[in-house]
Amino acid sequence: MPWMPPTGAVTQQALCALDRPLLAWPNGEFDAEEYYAGFPASEMSALEREIRKLGTRPTWRMERVWLPDGEETEEETAAYEAACRDVAGRLIMPRCLDAYVMEAYAAAGLGDGEDSAEVDVDDEDLDEALAWAEAGVCVLQQSLPWPFTDCLPYSDLDNRPAHQILYAYASLLSRRHPREAAPWFRALVFSNPPDNMGARFAAPGGSRS
Repeated sequence: MPWMPPTGAVTQQALCALDRPLLAWPNGEFDAEEYYAGFPASEMSALEREIRKLGTRPTWRMERVWLPDGEETEEETAAYEAACRDVAGRLIMPRCLDAYVMEAYAAAGLGDGEDSAEVDVDDEDLDEALAWAEAGVCVLQQSLPWPFTDCLPYSDLDNRPAHQILYAYASLLSRRHPREAAPWFRALVFSNPPDNMGARFAAPGGSRS
């Protein structure tokens, strides 16, 4: 996974407000040979063949801080609100990756996280959206070892905010610098070979025969 320098103004505010990183721990293994056993070799993409050569890798699970959605109890809502801090003029829970995803897409005017290529985003809005996405990625970086070369399965619900903030950053960045975004899409596939987010379509070597 590429490294995001924690230099942005929103990022620095978020990290200053972060009282502790999200927990992350190894919890199993991903057997590439077993996973790709049913894939016809002639139809595998260059990226899939590269991942297969890595063999067995540890899988990780992350702590998740849930963004309130109306289903929580009054006590849970109160606890979340008490943990919110002012970051770049927004009251957010600094440990909630979903909050950064929401702010990034909202700044870009992309409702429900739908980054449609048909939606135009002006430069100022894209700057703000990228700043929020960068902050979320930097919060995530506090929890994972560097360099992170293992797997973070999307099938584990608690890992999904990590994939969503990485995908938000990559998809927003690709609007301005597609080549700079490519390694992030690639990292998403490496960390989750089933590629539930569809990152392979923008990753170098990700297209199948």
